[in-house]
Amino acid sequence: PPPVPSSGSSSTAGEEGFAMRFQLDEETLSLARKEGPVGAYKRLVELGVLQASEDQERVVHILSVIFHALRDKTSEIPSVKGLYIHGSVGSGKSMVMDLFYACVSHHLGRCQRMHFHEFMHLIHRMVHQAKADAPGQRPADEVARRIVREVGTLLCFDEMAITTIQDCCLLAPLFEAMWKAGIVTVMTSNRAPEDLYSGGLNRHIYLPPFVASLKAHCKVVPLVLDTDYRQEQVARSGLASDPVFVFCPRASAGFAADWWRKATGGAERRLECFEGGYGRRLEVFAHGGVALTSFEEMCRRSRSVEDYHALCRRFHTIILQEVPALDAECHNEARRFTNFIDASYEAHARLVACFEAPLEEVLSGLTALRDVGLDEVGQVAGCGDGDTSPSSSGVLEAVSRMKAAAERGPSREEVLSSVFPNRPETLSDRAATADKAPAAAAAAAAGKATSAGSSAGGGHASDVEIWQQPSDGARQAPPQVSKRWDDRRRTTSFSWEAGDPTAEQQTIKGVFAAAVASLKETGFASARTQSRLLEMQSNAYLDEWAAKRGMAGGQSRGV
Repeated sequence: PPPVPSSGSSSTAGEEGFAMRFQLDEETLSLARKEGPVGAYKRLVELGVLQASEDQERVVHILSVIFHALRDKTSEIPSVKGLYIHGSVGSGKSMVMDLFYACVSHHLGRCQRMHFHEFMHLIHRMVHQAKADAPGQRPADEVARRIVREVGTLLCFDEMAITTIQDCCLLAPLFEAMWKAGIVTVMTSNRAPEDLYSGGLNRHIYLPPFVASLKAHCKVVPLVLDTDYRQEQVARSGLASDPVFVFCPRASAGFAADWWRKATGGAERRLECFEGGYGRRLEVFAHGGVALTSFEEMCRRSRSVEDYHALCRRFHTIILQEVPALDAECHNEARRFTNFIDASYEAHARLVACFEAPLEEVLSGLTALRDVGLDEVGQVAGCGDGDTSPSSSGVLEAVSRMKAAAERGPSREEVLSSVFPNRPETLSDRAATADKAPAAAAAAAAGKATSAGSSAGGGHASDVEIWQQPSDGARQAPPQVSKRWDDRRRTTSFSWEAGDPTAEQQTIKGVFAAAVASLKETGFASARTQSRLLEMQSNAYLDEWAAKRGMAGGQSRGV
């Protein structure tokens, strides 16, 4: 199982071992375990910890049904349906799930609440082990049984997202086996199930079975609000009197040095080496639970989500230097940075950061990518098998198009007309406009002559006729090509590939679509990161951080 956060980062729920954003006093915790999420939510509203929201209450009532079903479950109840909560940033998705977990975990022998990144890291390790132990067998069933044995029968995931083809292929058989084994899942996500891995490579093959299975085993509810409760919390509590963020590149070194002195008592900076993800070794300056590192070290080098979780489990305060403003050109660094902030927020670590631009500008070049898709950036032509120039990279093309989001690519009809000038649709269009465009009419006539000559001489007009078979009225003939046509496809320029109905992925075109989807996901993550960074510099967040470590009021003194 994944390492449980140290006692320094656990909540007052005690054995639950996860970091809620707020403390539950003993009376509220006792009420929560007795009455469930509804009672706990009402109590927190009465205390002024939470603001009442009808949408949140609706979700809390559903979670309360799951709470009572799990607490009172008997053999007569065959299964308990889980919940998938999706919605906007700052709407309270994680909060209501955490409240549910604090209520129910006391009654279950084994259960787990984790970030989805941590869960997938655990799953990849289990799959690797299962393949090594039983080569040639399906690993999903063994992984599901091991999860029941070692992790528990209730799993709560925060921030579910599918960003790679590997995870997309793995999730459908894995979750089907988990649900079959009786595991109940409660999840949060910024995306509805139908929008997960949107535009991803081979999504149409692997994701629909997962979505269908998810809806069969989990109730799907939206929590979409116009209000970002994180922003409201910051407005009520205010920013920390001793700022943890600075927004000036010239002040970065001095700010970091000052915080190191306050947090460590002026201890000498010494490198500490520790194990990150998959056995990697990480080095940071460290002393007494305080780490000092840089954006260059954490986000410009090969780092993974597992590295960030290891860092945030080990240190309660992280001083991060020289964070630049990021745009689509820095999409790799931006993805690492958003993962780093997710890990810090999940562990409720205190982040001290030196930004080179105002907070609203750090990720502003990426948040807009949420609303940009293939319709806005256009399509691209395919690439011939022999074209390996860097400029043809689908990823680079996607970055360029997503950043500009201005030019549309040619439509499919325009591509087909340029590649197949003699097809009937193209010729009829030209004939219809002949009186308005004599040059076009002449070109059409020349095309007819070429077609006739080619047909008589064994040219490729017959190939086009085979490909463009008409329907016989009752049924539509499937597209077909001749061997001669297919041979030319393999040897001619990339424009043939663009209009070839037999090209499986159209090479770069498929990579381009997947890259656009990945950049769009980065846009969602960037919006979430901006909201979380705003909260992480507030009095409310830092007072909770201090209280969980027995330092009530201590954050303002820098301890």
